[in-house]
Amino acid sequence: MKIVHALLFALLVLAGCTSKAEPAAPAGPLVLQLSVDQPSPQRVEAVRGQAVELTVTSEEPVDVHVHGVDVLAKAESGKPASLKFTVDRTGTFDVEAHPDTLLVQLVVR
Repeated sequence: MKIVHALLFALLVLAGCTSKAEPAAPAGPLVLQLSVDQPSPQRVEAVRGQAVELTVTSEEPVDVHVHGVDVLAKAESGKPASLKFTVDRTGTFDVEAHPDTLLVQLVVR
C-alpha cells in the first residue's frame, strides 16, 4: 500500500512540474510618445493581452503602421497620429513611419 501511495505522490509531483504557468497579467497600458523627426529605434517589451497607446509626431505627413497588428494612422505637422490597440499574440512587431523610418520594435512575450 505504501508503494502505491508513493507512486501516486510521484505522479502528482511530476504532473505539477510539467504544467504550464500562465503569464502575469499586464499591469496597465504601455504608453509611448514617438517622433518621426527624432527617430530612436529601440525595443520595448509588452505582455500578450496588454493595451498599447502610441502617439507619433511628425513635421511632414506620414502614415504610421504597426506591422503584424495592422493598425494605421496618419501624422501631420501639428496633428499627431494616435494608435490604440491590444497585442493579442507574441512576437516582434515593427512600428514604422512609411516609407522607411523605424520608430520602435514592440517585443511581446
